[in-house]
Amino acid sequence: MAACLVAVEPLPEVADWIRSRSTALGITVAVEGDLPAASSRIGGRPGTVLAGFFNGHGRFLPDRGGGARVVPFLHDSGTVEDHLRRWDLLLQAVVGGVDPAGVVVGALPWADLSTDQAREERHRRLILGLEPVFDELTRRDPLTREHSFRVGLYAARIGESLGLSPPEVRLLHLGGWVHDVGKIRIDAPLLTKSGALTPEEMGTIRLHPLWGSEIVQEQPAEDEIYWMVRAHHERFDGQGYPDGLRGGAIAPLARVLAVADTYDAITSDRAYRKASGHRAAVREILANSGTQFDPEVVQAFLAARLDRMI
Repeated sequence: MAACLVAVEPLPEVADWIRSRSTALGITVAVEGDLPAASSRIGGRPGTVLAGFFNGHGRFLPDRGGGARVVPFLHDSGTVEDHLRRWDLLLQAVVGGVDPAGVVVGALPWADLSTDQAREERHRRLILGLEPVFDELTRRDPLTREHSFRVGLYAARIGESLGLSPPEVRLLHLGGWVHDVGKIRIDAPLLTKSGALTPEEMGTIRLHPLWGSEIVQEQPAEDEIYWMVRAHHERFDGQGYPDGLRGGAIAPLARVLAVADTYDAITSDRAYRKASGHRAAVREILANSGTQFDPEVVQAFLAARLDRMI
């Protein structure tokens, strides 16, 4: 699509993702935090699409948009995950050659959004209920939240590559976002320690899936999300934690999440080491196919080409 997309996105981390993702996709996007700033970007250029969260300007009409076609996002929950999902759908439309003009994201006719309203409301309440935990984790260790943000994207992409249903892909996205929530019970100095961990410290770190599942269990979440949080460090050969599950005993979506989690851990900076590249991550995951990881998920991971996402 040749038209320029002007995006109104008030959440800085989502705005940064839009810029990164659009560059990777070859889409021209200008991102602003509010409607007045975005309006100044339009400049009467024909073919411009103005999309996003207009807040109190929800009645902003196309004929007042300086010639832009307008795509308002309705029902803003205020959560990062909700914003990301809507932008992801819109960018998919643009890449797929679907004209987004006049489309209210969240009810796109070309997308299979068969998740029923009750389930969608549970997801919204889950994210809102955990938002204070995310905020505290961000204060202690910003890398943990950034990691979770990407793992949700990667897990959903692998799920699509596996041919999972849209509701299952949606669950993977959510599972990635919340999978490390148990780290809220780990002291900040340990979370950000740059040196080697002692056996006692490693024992504490390995409790975070169990703690996370306890936290999620208190929220309106499906069993699949609970098991993704609890089992994302289980291994296909039974040598993982916290329950030592093996093979098919590990929840299917948790097996997907384990690969996405490892991929991001290898390709992003950590307190104790610098990031390695995509190829290094592929080599590591392939080397552990059938031991740490489900071989079928590894093949889907290879087909997903995560290096093209962010």
